[in-house]
Amino acid sequence: MRHRLGTSGQQAALFITLSVVFLGVLFGAIPANAQSAEVSPSDRSFLVSLRQADSWLVPVSKEVPARTTNAGISNAGRDIFEGHSRLDVDLLKCAGDLGVVLPNDVSGEHQSLIDDMSGRTGDNHDRAYATIVRQTQGGLLLMSTQTRATTQNTTIRSLAHQTVHMLIRTMTVLENTGLVDPSALELVTAKAQVNAVRVGQNVEPSDRELLVLLTQHSLWQKPASRESSDRARDAKVRKVAGQLAAEHTQLSQAVAEAARQIDVDLPVEPTTEQRSWANAISSSSGDELDRMYANLSRAADGSLIVQVAQARATTSNVPARIAAQTGLTLLLKHMQLLEGTGLVKSTSLQMTDAPAVAQPRPNPSPPDGSEESPVNVAFLSGIAVLVVAAAGTLWLVRAIGHHGEHRRQP
Repeated sequence: MRHRLGTSGQQAALFITLSVVFLGVLFGAIPANAQSAEVSPSDRSFLVSLRQADSWLVPVSKEVPARTTNAGISNAGRDIFEGHSRLDVDLLKCAGDLGVVLPNDVSGEHQSLIDDMSGRTGDNHDRAYATIVRQTQGGLLLMSTQTRATTQNTTIRSLAHQTVHMLIRTMTVLENTGLVDPSALELVTAKAQVNAVRVGQNVEPSDRELLVLLTQHSLWQKPASRESSDRARDAKVRKVAGQLAAEHTQLSQAVAEAARQIDVDLPVEPTTEQRSWANAISSSSGDELDRMYANLSRAADGSLIVQVAQARATTSNVPARIAAQTGLTLLLKHMQLLEGTGLVKSTSLQMTDAPAVAQPRPNPSPPDGSEESPVNVAFLSGIAVLVVAAAGTLWLVRAIGHHGEHRRQP
């Protein structure tokens, strides 16, 4: 599959989508903060997937402090247990309020995973836990970010927002243990094909494209926000625009530092499409400027955030990971601030092409001689996480256990 970070086709598609946003604003589309009575299939899949992930992450993580002597793993287990337990309470309340029935029982595959983990000890347990949970949370991050960016149900949007924040924290805690196997980062089918030669210090093309995209986003958002903070009619819009302008300075600095460390040249101008968005804001005034700024900014943030989440979940480059985490955190905050103006329309929640998630690529010869069949599922369906959590994690259990057995042989 072709990775779409930084491609001209994506920029053109994004421009078309944002043009639709503009037309939606002119024709008075439904405000994004208006509660939708319907629960879409993708929203329902999001709720079910979270519930099924919690059903095994909570009991497995609860046992971690008693099963390890590694302080980092113990802290990670405690943090993940508490985070997913709180999330599950809020998830059940959300589902109850919306009339969505969630599964109460652990699936057979997840029960097998719980049983397998209960038989592990020492370093074998710690590495398996760090790797399997980190992989699962990477998949959850993509699904939750997608839902946060696109759902028109404000209750689900709030839950997805909370979920993304929790996952950013717990993924970092796991990575800091130093026990996460690189296979946990293999959540996509292919690396970027744009500039498909490594640059700088063995930098993956996808890492370079991440830094370029974040830089170009700030290159149009910062001046547009600064201008809107001076010229917007609504005081709330002026305040939000001023905050975004200041925080895009922070984002630019984080990206520039990552680029310096891994020797990546950054652009000094936004794209042609992005300049057209800034010009549209500059050429408007009064209420039109307020609506134009809020909707164009929210649409651009939503279309970028899933790509940033993908980079956060999959990159093994530490400076790029730090930049992705900064970008993900700020984009999440900016989307919430823009929605809080009350001017963002439902058309601004539409997305351009979203990256697909695939099952991790297994080794040619799995430890037990069986073969795992890769299953590709459209990301918008929300089922990708189930594929990753079930087939991927079970393969990793066997792979890591096999590795641990070899390490213990004389």
